[in-house]
Amino acid sequence: MKTRIFITALLMIMTFGCTDWCRLTSDDKDWLLEEYKSLNYMENDTKTIKIKIDTHFDAYYDNEDFFIPKGTEWGESTFYIRDSLYNISITSAACQNKNGVFLTHKIFSKLNKGFFYYKDSLTNNTVTVLGKEYQNCFVFKDTIRNIQNLTFVKNYGIVKIEFYDGYKLELIP
Repeated sequence: MKTRIFITALLMIMTFGCTDWCRLTSDDKDWLLEEYKSLNYMENDTKTIKIKIDTHFDAYYDNEDFFIPKGTEWGESTFYIRDSLYNISITSAACQNKNGVFLTHKIFSKLNKGFFYYKDSLTNNTVTVLGKEYQNCFVFKDTIRNIQNLTFVKNYGIVKIEFYDGYKLELIP
């Protein structure tokens, strides 16, 4: 029995000891909203609403090389909009430059739209939302799905989102 436990422990140490890890850096985490429990938004230019933010971290393993699995840490910040019908998830993964902002229908768990950004990209886009100027914004415009305009900024998250039906949220500075 002791031999079996020892062998199992030894195999686990060998497996995880040989794993090549991609760990999240502080820059990777800056794309997420981990320091916020909620954010205040102006809804349709009329009222202030507080939106709850959930951030979690995890890892996945890629076994491309049979002998040395690769582990990658990732994070996701999620918040719900429109009476919790939709949620928006911002993702950031270690050792990956391309990440995304995803709009998902909560009830059907159906991805409505994904917008991708590159961490090392300088967009030179400047947007003013409720009197605050944001630089190097990722401004996504969609002609197919529900979203007319989504503006995303590192360290701030979604600063503005407009749907085709007129619904709009703007981050209150």
